[in-house]
Amino acid sequence: MAVISELKKVSLLALPMVVTQLLWMTMPIVDNMMVGHLGSEALAGMAIATTYYWLLQLVCLGILSSINPLVSHAFGRSQVHEFRKIVHSGLALAGVLAIAMGGMVLSGNWVLLWLGQKPELVGIAERYLQAIFWGVPFHLAFIIFRQFCDSVEDPTPTIVLVVIGASLNAFLDYALIYGKWGFPALGVAGAGFATAFTQGLLCIGLVSYLSFSKKYRYLKLWEKSEISRDRIREIVKIGLPSSGAMLSEMIYFSGSTLIMGLLGTVAVASHQIALNVASATFMVPLGVSFAVSVRVGGFAGRGDWTGVQRAGKVGLFLALGLAIFNASFLLFFPEQIVKLYNSDPEIKGLAEKLVRIAGVFQIFDGLQVVGIYILRGLKDTRIPFINTLISFGVLGMGISIGLAFGLKQGPVGFWVGMIFALAVAAGLHQLRFRKVIANALYLEKTESKQ
Repeated sequence: MAVISELKKVSLLALPMVVTQLLWMTMPIVDNMMVGHLGSEALAGMAIATTYYWLLQLVCLGILSSINPLVSHAFGRSQVHEFRKIVHSGLALAGVLAIAMGGMVLSGNWVLLWLGQKPELVGIAERYLQAIFWGVPFHLAFIIFRQFCDSVEDPTPTIVLVVIGASLNAFLDYALIYGKWGFPALGVAGAGFATAFTQGLLCIGLVSYLSFSKKYRYLKLWEKSEISRDRIREIVKIGLPSSGAMLSEMIYFSGSTLIMGLLGTVAVASHQIALNVASATFMVPLGVSFAVSVRVGGFAGRGDWTGVQRAGKVGLFLALGLAIFNASFLLFFPEQIVKLYNSDPEIKGLAEKLVRIAGVFQIFDGLQVVGIYILRGLKDTRIPFINTLISFGVLGMGISIGLAFGLKQGPVGFWVGMIFALAVAAGLHQLRFRKVIANALYLEKTESKQ
């Protein structure tokens, strides 16, 4: 009965988080769909720009993701007096990261040229990056506020705001990319401005909720500053390995778009379509991972290791079931999916192959993401970083490049290598979780005898 009860709790917490992630992903998907109708070159330039931007964003997200276990552990121990200190310290760190990330966004054209991308594609990418730059500080602050709400098991305000944000983003995309309803036709830059404005709205909405809601009156969020050097150090200590793990994975996946640039415009466009689809379906297990991480963190904060073990197993079971559903969808309907993005016969044929391959690795992708978020909920990030670096940065990238260029299998070979990398990562994370639980239960048993 305890397992059934935990399954219900994880499912109820995961559902709004999954929906939020899916809605969140509609924004870059809609961006790419609308830009895709400007032509293959515009889509390829957009692909390079979004890859570069989200890679930078991921570094910051990885560091700031430690807000989740810190708040969930405090929540599990009912230490509400810690909340404001964690949020304020996180915001201070986010401010520093926003300056660094903003500088890198504005320097994106030089970086992309240095990486060997085609000048004509870099010119398109630069217009997008200069526009989305204005949303950087709002986006990083939103990460802090969202993680707080999720960690105290209150994901509802986020989903409401993301529904509004996704709708607004689609409206602004159409208006600013094509010049509708009196707006200027800005092309790719229009997609950047639409996203930046939406990020600002989401941040302001969530901070307003935390500031004025009766539910969080006790928080007195802005009564006085409680920036703590100790908390900042703890955020960085937990967050840096998390950032490294995310970076290792995303250099592999997002960096693959830059590698596809070496294979031509068709390869980049086809790859971006398939990666966009896989990223959308990935939001389902990722949402489950958020919920499981919160539940695991709460149990760990109370020192309930049996509860940690139960929540982890339930999360893996739920993620596996949803991953099988996603895999079936991509395997059976690749043609219909690709039609939403592009009608060019050459791009369409290659993209359909890649979407089918993406369907196969859904299983391993779901298991590996839940596995690493379980460990993150336990503040265990150093070993998972090493495991991820081995899986993606060494084995996965080596095999993918070998298949794509050495054996001349092109994009298909690269994607086959992705399956191997995900499988290795999933296995290593599960072994680590079992070891952590076994050690904790042994110590708990030893202490009870003394």
